Amino acid sequence: PWWPWFQSFLGAHHDEGFSSGVIHVMIVSALVVFVGGGLAMALYGYLQRKKADEPDVLERLPADVYTMLQNKFWIDEIYGWTVIRFNAWFARACAFLDEWIWGGMVTLVSYATLALAWLNRAFDECVINLGFDQGCDRVSKGGSVLSRLQDGRVQNYLRVIGVALLVLVLFLIWGGGK
Repeated sequence: PWWPWFQSFLGAHHDEGFSSGVIHVMIVSALVVFVGGGLAMALYGYLQRKKADEPDVLERLPADVYTMLQNKFWIDEIYGWTVIRFNAWFARACAFLDEWIWGGMVTLVSYATLALAWLNRAFDECVINLGFDQGCDRVSKGGSVLSRLQDGRVQNYLRVIGVALLVLVLFLIWGGGK
């Protein structure tokens, strides 16, 4: 099949068959078509105008009927009073919501994001970076002090060991070991 979805639709509804409701709708719609066609033939086939300036067959009907038909049952007016007005109101409501509520929320969130970004930057520059920079300076100074102790000369190492041994012996002699 060219349209598999239509084939499956027909297959799904094929088992239902013609119920009494479907038959009634078919009969009523056929009657409406035949009655409408018969009225049109009667009005415009048999009761034709004899002259061009003669009024239309429908104009000879009672005034209220012709006015109703001429105004198309006032469907356009009813449509304008209901659907068009509701549509215009709904469009204005949506425009208001879009501009003031949703747009306001987006603007508020953007300003809040900018404020938090500013606070984050200030905290980063004034607290974290300064603390990190000071910590790095202290590590660098400590490294330079320790680098003097480890210069690769064995004589300096022996001096440090000798001084440490002397301090330990003096500590033990003066009673630090009790």
